[in-house]
Amino acid sequence: MTAQTQLAPPIGVVNGPSVALEARNLIKDFRGFRATNDVTLAIREGEIHAIIGPNGAGKTTLFNLLSGFLKPTSGEVRLFGERIDTLPPHQIVRRGLSRSFQISSVFPTMTVRENLLVALQSRSRLPGQFWTPLSRLETLGPQADAILADVGLADSHARLAADLSHGEKRQLEIGISLTQEPRVLLLDEPTSGMGSEGIDRVKALVRQVAQGRTVVLVEHNMSVVSELADRITVLQYGSLLASGSYDEVRQDPRVIEAYLGDEGDE
Repeated sequence: MTAQTQLAPPIGVVNGPSVALEARNLIKDFRGFRATNDVTLAIREGEIHAIIGPNGAGKTTLFNLLSGFLKPTSGEVRLFGERIDTLPPHQIVRRGLSRSFQISSVFPTMTVRENLLVALQSRSRLPGQFWTPLSRLETLGPQADAILADVGLADSHARLAADLSHGEKRQLEIGISLTQEPRVLLLDEPTSGMGSEGIDRVKALVRQVAQGRTVVLVEHNMSVVSELADRITVLQYGSLLASGSYDEVRQDPRVIEAYLGDEGDE
């Protein structure tokens, strides 16, 4: 009798370092349309992991499933081994997963610092009421100031969020995500609509916030992906097409045909 054959793990499943965030056979149907099709994905603790794919590939749906904003038709999502797809988003946040959104989601008529104070309130023992005077949140000021320094907005603390540039709003949104002290941070299109200066600023910020935590990002800019990502997952038509390092993925004929085009020959 021959020795038992060692089978390679399915695409998206990894051996080695512990898994921070895991999708198991995720399916999401919308009235007969299958947006994600049996997606199995394991994201290692401490890595920067990029999710890429052409428009309509299911990236945003997958992000919403991972963060609890959508419930799967079938399958599971696990955070550090605990199943979380049955939980509401605010409970998932409390377990260590936070996310940003592609569309700006700050309070425009509040200052930069006030935005952070309000976000910090949700983790404090202060009453969670919109009519709570901002002056009562000043006990959270040192935490807000530390986050402002981390995201490069210390000098802009008194500016209205509405007056920030697009890139600065992204910095603020990441800062708001950090108020929840996440172990896993999901960033949806963090450099979308930016010029080169803004992109460089956000790349540096992503590297910084990735220290000591896991970062998952959806990103169209392949230059950003190649510089930041430890591993990449490629989606096509809601299914997982490939997963690996940037060099492995960019040389995969299926990925070249589906997404990268001539970039695979560069």
